Amino acid sequence: MSEPTTPPLPIAVQSLVGRTSLPFYLQCLHSLLEHCEDKIRLLIHQDGSLEENDREKARVQLGENIDFVDYAESKEKTLDHLSKYPHCQAIRKKSLWGIEFFDPLFAHSDEPISYYVDADILFIRPFHGLFAPEEVESGALFMADTQWDAYSLRPWHLFGFGKRPVIVKGITTALVCWDKRAIDWDYLEWFLSQCKFHCIPEWIMPTAQAGLASKCRSRFVKPSQLANLYPNSSIGEQNFGVHLLGSYRKEWLPRAEEYLEKMPDAQPTTEVLFESCRLRGPLAYATNQAKRWINTRLNRW
Repeated sequence: MSEPTTPPLPIAVQSLVGRTSLPFYLQCLHSLLEHCEDKIRLLIHQDGSLEENDREKARVQLGENIDFVDYAESKEKTLDHLSKYPHCQAIRKKSLWGIEFFDPLFAHSDEPISYYVDADILFIRPFHGLFAPEEVESGALFMADTQWDAYSLRPWHLFGFGKRPVIVKGITTALVCWDKRAIDWDYLEWFLSQCKFHCIPEWIMPTAQAGLASKCRSRFVKPSQLANLYPNSSIGEQNFGVHLLGSYRKEWLPRAEEYLEKMPDAQPTTEVLFESCRLRGPLAYATNQAKRWINTRLNRW
């Protein structure tokens, strides 16, 4: 008689929250638990602002299938793992984006794959396959940014002699799944040491990851299924989730909630589809930078 098989443990999906906008973040994380048909549990990182009553609110709203990472312990653990990489350590110490990238990698250091989702993605339909290990093995998985290459570089940084950064076509790090064995730590440390490439501080880590993505099997979720909500975006029947970007959230959140109210209760389950990342050359990047300037400076979308 064969031994009974042990059911697989839930996949740890990680996120990062703070006290500011906490009700909104909990709304989005609740939608993840509600609509994800893969077996998951939440591991929530903190920015240092949460108090015990905030964590209790989260447990009430999200249920008991969540854990909180201790802020001080996580910082110490991550910095220990980065002891050979001083520039990685530096950005972890001073930047929220350093917490977002590094801490999920080391939360469970014995697990080869980490899964991270920003707490400002609202999931609106049932879905499965987003957190499948075979989709991430030997590489990484991101969201696509079909509007911008939201990177910290200037186009001329991609020209010239000597070592230069490399990037893939627009990705958004609101969803980041990494096979940690595929990360080129030497490239990451080098890029973070080059301050001349850090023209937009909040986009340094996405730019670093766009370079890492160029060196491995990197993919993104089909953007018609998981979309960034810019002013010229829309929500459609293919969307199982939408990323409510901070700059446009005030306008989009009530529209998304109105869309949900009108949606029939019964929705088919979306099978998540993926596409391969592609390298972005200097000329195409320059064109995209001009597009971003027109969008943001002239408000033309």
